[in-house]
Amino acid sequence: MKKTIIIILVVFFVVIGALAAIPLFFKNTLLEKTENTINKQVNAEISFDGFKLSLFRNFPKVTLQLENVLVIGVDEFQQDTLLNMAALRATMNLKELFNKEGMSIEEVYLLHPGLNMVVAESGKTNWDLAKKSSEPSELSKEEGGEEGGFNLQLEKIEIEDATIFYTDKQAKMLLGFEDINFHINGEMYGTSAKLNIAGKVDRFTTEYEGTKYISNTSLETKTLLDIDYEKMNIAVQENELLINRLPLEITGSVQIPSDSMFFDLVLSTKESGFENFLALVPPDYSDYLKDFETSGTATVSGKVSGLFFGENYPAFSLAINVSNGNFHYTELPDEIKNIKADISVSKPQGVLDLTEVKIKEAHAEIKNNPIDLSLTLNKLISDPYFDGAFVGKINFDHVKDAIPLDSVNISGTIDANLFVKGNYSSVEKEQYDKIQSDGVVLLDNFVYETADLTQPVYIPGGSLNFSPKSINLSQFNVKVGQSDFNLRGNVTNYLNYVFKDGTLAGDLQLNSGFVNLNEMLSLQVQKGDSQNVAKTTEENESEKLVFDIPENIDFIFRSNIQRASLDRIAISDIKGLITAKEGKLMLNGLNMNMLNGQLSMTGSYENTAQNQPLFDFGFDIIEFDIPQAFQSLSGMQNIVPVAGQSTGKLSTNLKLNGQLSEQFKLIPASVDGNGIFSTKNLQINNSKVFDQLKGILKAEKLQNVAVDDFKANFTVQDGNLLLRPFETKIAGQETNISGSLNAQNLLNMRLDFNIQRDAFGADIQSILSAIPGNKNITVVPAGVIIEGPVGKPDVKMDLSATRKTITDATKDDLQKSLNKLGEGLKKLFK
Repeated sequence: MKKTIIIILVVFFVVIGALAAIPLFFKNTLLEKTENTINKQVNAEISFDGFKLSLFRNFPKVTLQLENVLVIGVDEFQQDTLLNMAALRATMNLKELFNKEGMSIEEVYLLHPGLNMVVAESGKTNWDLAKKSSEPSELSKEEGGEEGGFNLQLEKIEIEDATIFYTDKQAKMLLGFEDINFHINGEMYGTSAKLNIAGKVDRFTTEYEGTKYISNTSLETKTLLDIDYEKMNIAVQENELLINRLPLEITGSVQIPSDSMFFDLVLSTKESGFENFLALVPPDYSDYLKDFETSGTATVSGKVSGLFFGENYPAFSLAINVSNGNFHYTELPDEIKNIKADISVSKPQGVLDLTEVKIKEAHAEIKNNPIDLSLTLNKLISDPYFDGAFVGKINFDHVKDAIPLDSVNISGTIDANLFVKGNYSSVEKEQYDKIQSDGVVLLDNFVYETADLTQPVYIPGGSLNFSPKSINLSQFNVKVGQSDFNLRGNVTNYLNYVFKDGTLAGDLQLNSGFVNLNEMLSLQVQKGDSQNVAKTTEENESEKLVFDIPENIDFIFRSNIQRASLDRIAISDIKGLITAKEGKLMLNGLNMNMLNGQLSMTGSYENTAQNQPLFDFGFDIIEFDIPQAFQSLSGMQNIVPVAGQSTGKLSTNLKLNGQLSEQFKLIPASVDGNGIFSTKNLQINNSKVFDQLKGILKAEKLQNVAVDDFKANFTVQDGNLLLRPFETKIAGQETNISGSLNAQNLLNMRLDFNIQRDAFGADIQSILSAIPGNKNITVVPAGVIIEGPVGKPDVKMDLSATRKTITDATKDDLQKSLNKLGEGLKKLFK
């Protein structure tokens, strides 16, 4: 007995050892066959990191596995990855290892495959990788295939966590299939078979010209196919298709006798309840469909029949019908009722341009407020034709009783009666006489309030009249916070803007009684701030105030604003042209009254991707009141603190260009410009700068220092301001002023005084009285140097010129006095 057990154990370990050793003998052979098959069939750059062979994973079958498989295209797609797969696993019968004419693969398993299919603008496809050959490759089991390669005798295919993207750059279309899991069982060879297919796509997305039409829709199917391989006839015997939660069924057949295909398929809903129809709503919006009640019927039906070859497509039709639909949120008092829809998409046999979309009737009511929509579209590829109408009155006070509006607060009414009919070619050519379009939209007490805006938008009344060429605003009043606007004029090219992303143009008269520019600049709540609109002062200082001008608008606003406020500045009588075009805001002769003076502005503003807008402005300031400017302009308080003790008028003509920060402040190092500024009746009271002269000037002259009117030129380069020397009189004394202010707000200024004898202070008078010849001193120069940070600079005297002047003026008289003293002493001692 003991010997028997030992023999069994020895045999067992020998068998296990043999099974473990077999892959080592055949690994190089299989690797050679794999590379041989790939190289002879595919024209692409293909690589994989690992090649494994095992008898244990699926014993008694052999398992071959490639890891980290990459397929990269050729020619214009050589930078694109067509396929990226974590692992490709294939299984075959053990005896296939000894088949010299080819090995038959029975099962295929794909792990995390990512397929990126691209149609280039040239029309070429990145998946056309088959090598061109005078004879077709033969891989079928019956013909043995090419020596040294693989044959397909598949019975199972499994796909786990796959992703497929199809991008057509010609048609500007994108299809996305994400989180794909599929299982296919059945004989995929021979003369006939029944295939069981089960799978799910968690997220299906469709985009056309950058717009998402289907988003995050799930697809699930269970299908039984009866296949005749000789006739290539595929019959759908059993099928269930779930689009989100809507159960559909597809039956019929597909025949592929040669390079053409014949379709005979029918689509229908298994259930006709309106609740099931709502399952088409993407999962992203499913939160809106909680705790509701429905009634009514909804059906989806369709058919595909005919030939598919080249550009000749089979006939197809899709019909969606909803009747007697009612929708009620259980927590809300009202409902959406009498929901109806008759929608069809159809095409006869032929090209896709024959497709026609019809919304014959779409109707709903909320508290007896009906909404009706109809639309016909055809010739979608060659020259789209459209014929649509929208008629309805929406009372948002009633809507809130039927539909939850959690993130917004809307009230008031919109009454619309619109229709449009024509061809898109007429829009492109601006042949508006060939388009029939008419209608009116009326707004009454409309209010829009959301956490994304710091102020509610209120439209007490608005009237928009539509024609093919323009939208006429005969009356359109808007209130945003404290600001009020009245717009009148025309908006043109709106059809091109809607249908082809063209440029929307407008010429509007903008009237206003008051505009609070502080509120308007901070109207948009920044990301992360919507939950906390009330901010601290520190947070407000870092608040983003810059804004974008849309690229596809061309608007002229002829402004007439009676009053406005910016920072703490009161502004009145704002008149001029404001133009928004191609991403730029331009001012042309915008005139206004402010700070008891006048301001005229020209120039442009354009934001950048870094939210550091470019500006290029010219300012013509006439007699701004200096005390009022100091009180109103926080920047002036920091840069010119001496203005806080000053009176008089300031005028300037300057041109500046550079960049702004997100908080609408100058980025100093970016600023260049030049200008002239002048003063009128300037008086500086109790200034610390002039306190330095108290030993030289009379005290009464330093209390309220009058500065004669002057003009000064300056330049700005890389944020550094250079003040060219200029002459004026300060406290009646001739003064030369020069200096600079660098980009780091460091001041370097010099005031050189020539002080008259009658203005000398008591200290210098007593000093001079002791100096012989002081009668010759009529003017004393004195310098004041101001250096350091703006706001708190160091102020010091420079008396070097003073000493030299006094020395030069008294040295002759002093020498004469010494000579007389010497002669007297000589006589005394003689």
